[in-house]
Amino acid sequence: MPSLKDVSRSPARRLVLALLAAVCAFLALASAAAAAPEGEEGSPAPPQLVFEPDHYDFGLQPLNWGAQQATFQLRNAGSEAIQVGSPHIGGSGSSAFWAGNSNCYGATLQPGEACYAQVYFGPNDIDEYTAQFSVNVGSYSFAADLSGTGGRAIFTPAAATTDFGVARVGSIGTVREISISNAGNMPGGVFIAVIAGGAIGSFQILDESCTGVELLPAATCTLQVRFQPVSEGVKRAVLGLFGDNDGPAPIVLTGVGAAADPAPASVAGSAAPASAAERLKRVRRPRIQRRMKWRRIAVRDARLASKMR
Repeated sequence: MPSLKDVSRSPARRLVLALLAAVCAFLALASAAAAAPEGEEGSPAPPQLVFEPDHYDFGLQPLNWGAQQATFQLRNAGSEAIQVGSPHIGGSGSSAFWAGNSNCYGATLQPGEACYAQVYFGPNDIDEYTAQFSVNVGSYSFAADLSGTGGRAIFTPAAATTDFGVARVGSIGTVREISISNAGNMPGGVFIAVIAGGAIGSFQILDESCTGVELLPAATCTLQVRFQPVSEGVKRAVLGLFGDNDGPAPIVLTGVGAAADPAPASVAGSAAPASAAERLKRVRRPRIQRRMKWRRIAVRDARLASKMR
């Protein structure tokens, strides 16, 4: 008859005992996991900070016209209180954005509570800018995307210099048409076109379609300028277009004044020019004739008067 020691050493006995031990261990772990709620010390729940909105596009902003402003809400969407760090802006285009007023610096937000923070956009060049508006909560970081575009109108002539060639002094001169295009990325207008510097008396604006007209990007306007030299020699002046969003667009005007046409030669067979003495006689003769006429009238009146006596 086998002893108890022999039974306990049987393979079947050992397998049963091992299975019972594994089941007990599993039940103990499951019970501990069910009894420990999420967020207890030792396994804290991660913070949940939500940006409202989670991104903002400032659109097209003119250069040197102040800044646009947007306001963000930072809301605690978790189940535990969190302390918010200082908002900051980073990214490749961060130079065009900056943080404004906020009540989030160091604030402790209870679940569901929110704070606000302002962001400004002021571009300094024609470019597309992107950045991130971020806030740290402990070792966690939360961010909203920022974007915007800098814009302005740029008035560009078809050519930097317009040459009018040679024109004679006293002639009707030469007329050239000058084209101006808006090479920028936003509409703009020209409020004055002037000719200044150098021989301003030899150049005149005859007509133009630029002043007071809003030019869309890639649109074109024209000016008609005449070169009518007042004297001989090289003439030079500058045509300046002043816009509402841009500085002057200078266009150099050049031309050469030639000698006036010679006086027409006398026709063959015509009388030779009168001398100075003959011209003087022609002037005096009518005067002498008038004097003689008045004297004859005076003599006649005197004779009539003597007869009546």
